[in-house]
Amino acid sequence: MKNLLLWEKWRPKTIEDLILLPRIRKHFQDGYLNQNYVFYGNAGTGKTTLARILIGKYTKDKAYLEINSSLYTSIDILRNDIESFCKTIPMLETEDPMKYVFLDEFERISPAYQEALKAFIEHYSSRVRFILCTNHIEKASAELLSRFSVINFDCQTPDEEKWVKTEFYKKISNDLKNDDKTVPKEILGKIINNKFPDLRSCIVQVDNYLLIGDIENSETNENSLKLKEQLYNVLYNEDMKYENVYNFLMDSFGSDKIYIMIKMLSKDLIKWILENKNEDAEKLFEINYVIADYSLKLDTTDPIVLGMTIIGKIRKILN
Repeated sequence: MKNLLLWEKWRPKTIEDLILLPRIRKHFQDGYLNQNYVFYGNAGTGKTTLARILIGKYTKDKAYLEINSSLYTSIDILRNDIESFCKTIPMLETEDPMKYVFLDEFERISPAYQEALKAFIEHYSSRVRFILCTNHIEKASAELLSRFSVINFDCQTPDEEKWVKTEFYKKISNDLKNDDKTVPKEILGKIINNKFPDLRSCIVQVDNYLLIGDIENSETNENSLKLKEQLYNVLYNEDMKYENVYNFLMDSFGSDKIYIMIKMLSKDLIKWILENKNEDAEKLFEINYVIADYSLKLDTTDPIVLGMTIIGKIRKILN
């Protein structure tokens, strides 16, 4: 098993461990959902992590369904997967009678999907709670939002920003100490100021610093040693879930730079792995067939979806 990336390893598993503004935390003091919620705001502000904690993903004590809407955009998901899940009634009396549906990145769903979702929310209101997360609240219809309690995860005042930055610093410092790692105070402060409000990107940058001892050149490029190390870990870590692969692609490349990942995979990364890692050369060269098949689709396919597909195909070859 390969080492986990820090942002994956340090992800909070309880509400107590999660950095939440007090005005947000007060909604969830008891850890339960008494209504439907939309969480919105910048990337890396804790929306997805809080949703997963609330639906019981880490404690496994609730019935839940999680769907990444950037990967599954078809309305058929609603008509099949979600409806099937909502219809099922827990068989054991000791089970939580409420069920939970979490749609992440839900701004990717179509207006027709949003319209149909309204009916589901109303029909199953007695036994299903819904959480939607998005970075783009403006893409949700007013009619859909009217059925939710809407919470903004972005800082609204200078005092809130100061509080969150302080909590960022304390959390990362504590996680570093627990892992017996060290980052100078001034470097950590600079990383937080540069990447705020995205805590996940802060941790990615800390990981980069620990790897190469430099934060000045953070531009994504195919010659980056940090990216080669991280991409290697993504390809060979069989235990890394696809939701974490998705986060890696968004943090390291984004939609506008997936072409750099494809370029790295086609030549530079293979050469680097052969020179620095003890891996099967024959399997590595099979990567070229995947790149040849999918690289031409970049102009006609969502870049992140294409990137996920390429990574998935390569992982099946290598592991």
